[in-house]
Amino acid sequence: MRFRYLVSALAVLALAGCGSDDSSGGSGGGAKKNVIYVSTNPLGTNQFLNLIADGAKAGGKQCGANVKVIQSNDPNQLAANLRAAVQAKPDLIVANSFDSVETITSLIKQAPDQKWALVDATVEKAPNLRGILFKENEGMYLIGAAYALLAKGGEGDFPASKSVGFVGAIDNALVRRWYNGYAQGVKDTNAGERVLSGWGNSFNDPATSKELALSQNSKGAKYIAGVAAAGNSGVFEAAADRDFFTSGVDIDERRKDPDHILMSTVKRSDQAVQKAVCDVAKGSFKGGVETLGIKENAVGPEFLTLPQDQLKTPSKLPQKVQDKLKDLKEQIASGKITVKQ
Repeated sequence: MRFRYLVSALAVLALAGCGSDDSSGGSGGGAKKNVIYVSTNPLGTNQFLNLIADGAKAGGKQCGANVKVIQSNDPNQLAANLRAAVQAKPDLIVANSFDSVETITSLIKQAPDQKWALVDATVEKAPNLRGILFKENEGMYLIGAAYALLAKGGEGDFPASKSVGFVGAIDNALVRRWYNGYAQGVKDTNAGERVLSGWGNSFNDPATSKELALSQNSKGAKYIAGVAAAGNSGVFEAAADRDFFTSGVDIDERRKDPDHILMSTVKRSDQAVQKAVCDVAKGSFKGGVETLGIKENAVGPEFLTLPQDQLKTPSKLPQKVQDKLKDLKEQIASGKITVKQ
């Protein structure tokens, strides 16, 4: 096991000083900046991590930086990869989530001049670290409101339902933020609607997610939000098996099953990381906490958040529901509606 971590760490060090096929182009002039993204888990099925990697590479191409992505398989390898990345002395290290915080906190003391961009977490008293946080609760408020509207009246292919469901990856503060916004959106729209919730054991557990979704459907929920990261595939399988409606996260997941996945709460982690990479390349990077929500168009249902040319799947929501969500989005952006965390 130690040999595997050593190989991974040496790979980071070897990559830091060389060019990259991952990114090219940019403004030209001067040496390119080096950026390393150390993921908490393997990419592939985890679309949240894919988004961050895509954003880093896009920033490299746009603004002229060498970008390398180092994937971690477990917490021990993550810590080793982060330490090796610091030893490589790139211009920016991108990391994500609470799993990285303990190691980064220690590394900041050892290398206070190293610049960091940390998605979904932050570290206090770290002037060279940009914590990139999102108001996922605001985006999920709109999903909850949509389900409450459909469940309350029932229309066409959308049945009435006295309860709606929520399947979360794990029960922690981050995923609770998604749930809290969702539940508030449901209750503000239809106070009598029952909200069922269930929690898995990891961000990659389709079997448990499917079991939770099936259980909620058996209790009457015909609309179940999937907030299980890579485990969402289990929720989608349950939706196809039992013919209920569901929603995705991070990216527009509707194309995976347009008949059952009505919406997705997209999260523009890619744009935030792309900006951080460009800021480093341009010499304008600053630390601090950056919190992005509805007002910044960083979270929300895909049809209200993504550029129109990225919407490959037409929305199946009734027009009056779409119009209502657009109005609620404007009220959140203006501060008229406050969504609890």
